[in-house]
Amino acid sequence: MNEGARVPAIAAAERKAIEEAFEAEQRASKRRRFRRQVTLNVVGVLLFLALWEIAPRVVPGINLQMFPPPSHVVGTLGSMIASGELFKHMLASLARAAQGFLIGSVLGVLAGLLTGQLPVMRNLSDPVLHGLRSIPAIAFVPLAIVWFGLGEMSKVALIAWGTFFPVWLNTFIGVRDVPNVLLRSAASLGCRGASVLFSVVLPSALPFILAGLRQATATAFVMLVAAELVGASSGLGYLISFSHLVFRVDMMFVGLMALGALGFVADRIFVALLPRIFPWYGGESRR
Repeated sequence: MNEGARVPAIAAAERKAIEEAFEAEQRASKRRRFRRQVTLNVVGVLLFLALWEIAPRVVPGINLQMFPPPSHVVGTLGSMIASGELFKHMLASLARAAQGFLIGSVLGVLAGLLTGQLPVMRNLSDPVLHGLRSIPAIAFVPLAIVWFGLGEMSKVALIAWGTFFPVWLNTFIGVRDVPNVLLRSAASLGCRGASVLFSVVLPSALPFILAGLRQATATAFVMLVAAELVGASSGLGYLISFSHLVFRVDMMFVGLMALGALGFVADRIFVALLPRIFPWYGGESRR
């Protein structure tokens, strides 16, 4: 190889080495940030538990039965896990939350697409949907019981009702605010009808839809508790209500912890699935 050809080859090798070193440093930095985040999370939880353990024992006038420390709650948690009672309630709640979330989300996305794309549908439905959205979903608990009884239907309907509105509103905003330049570009390339919807509108509105779905996961658990507090014989909401009746605050804490754990795991699963289902969507990497 002559001297003139050797110089570009050396320069290319150097560039490749610099790029590899940069990528390795980026990966190492990402691992360091992750370890630091996990460490701070664990430390924060331990500090919270330590404060909770100490406070009922040192503050005068606190009854340990009414404000049990974590050591008491962990004992109750262990016995409920060993008996299988906790898992029974968790599975019942998960089934209701999943059904209601699925129904409410599908209806919310469809309604958002219709009201965002069709001005006639938007003008017809705006007063009704926005008026209903302003009513707290929990206020419909008695009505759901009257209409659907005390069975599973009323609980699933309440959860679906609560999850519908955040999904609909976010989808509507995302579809309505698709940049005109994208629509005109698609039209200039011959894109018409359903092709515009699936190739331009939905991808552009995707961040809004996903934000609505993520918000709806939290709303589903809020509505789940409201639905299970009345007329249920299983579920975490029922467990909390029953514990209140028998003055078992430790069992109430177990139910609350289980609800928090389910909500957190559901949110983390949602975040983890996003890059796999929608690999082009990078919003969650900046959460």
